[in-house]
This record gives sequence, structure tokens and C-alpha cells, in this order.
Amino acid sequence: MIEQSKDAKRFDGILKFVGPIARKPSLAIITKTLMVSLAKLTIVSRKANKKESIQALTKEWLRMFPRETCSIEKVEDETGYGLVHANCPLVGTGDVAACYKMMEYDRALMRKIGGKLTVIESRANPNVKGACKIAIRKLDDKRNDLIPAHLI
Repeated sequence: MIEQSKDAKRFDGILKFVGPIARKPSLAIITKTLMVSLAKLTIVSRKANKKESIQALTKEWLRMFPRETCSIEKVEDETGYGLVHANCPLVGTGDVAACYKMMEYDRALMRKIGGKLTVIESRANPNVKGACKIAIRKLDDKRNDLIPAHLI
């Protein structure tokens, strides 16, 4: 078994802490506040920069995470497709709404660097196997063809 990096262990700890909070509808505002605050901390600590191209946006998104937790599948038609392999406490729970709340972290990161992120398959859905699937587009992209996982 491959040893996790310190960053990945720290990231896992944050997910384990926030997961139960995100599952409680009455704590939605706390979850959002936590995720946006953590995104701001990441933006500062990783020195995130605004990007102009979809290729640069996907690379910058990837750079914000421990190397073991995310990957890029492909970039096509001005959309970057990625996978999230993080050890998420929501896997298989059926609580895709909590996943949406926790992914505010990624959406806040992307807004800061000039992009937007949509989760198109969430492992919180018990029917999804493997990694979560995300799509990244430029912030000014007006297309609305991606269906967010929490709406399926």
C-alpha cells in the first residue's frame, strides 16, 4: 500500500470533520462558511492565480489538492473533466445534498481563479463506483448542459 502524503492525511481529516456537519440540513450555513473559509486558506497558502484557458484552469485546480486526491481525465470542447479520489465520508451514503455542500470548497476555489466546477457524478450516490466526476469551465461560459449530481 502506498503511504499517503501529509497533505492527503490532513485533507482526509478535514473531510471526516466536515462530512457529518454537511449531513445536517440545519447546519448548512456552517458547512458553507467552513468550506469557503477553507478555500480561502488554500488560495492563500497555495498562491492560487487567475487563469485564462481551460487547460490552465484544470491544472490550477489540480495543483490546489494533494496529488493523490484528484486527477484530470481529459480536456475537450472547452471543458476539463476530472476525477476526485479523496477518502470522502459520504461515499455510498445517498446524501448527494451533503456532497454538494462540501464541494462548495472546490466551487469557491474555481471562482477565485476564473472558473466554475460542476460535480457530474458523486460517490455519495450508492450507484456510482470509482471516483467522483467533475467538470470545469471558464467562469464566463454560458452553457448549461452539465447536470449537477445533486439534481439527478
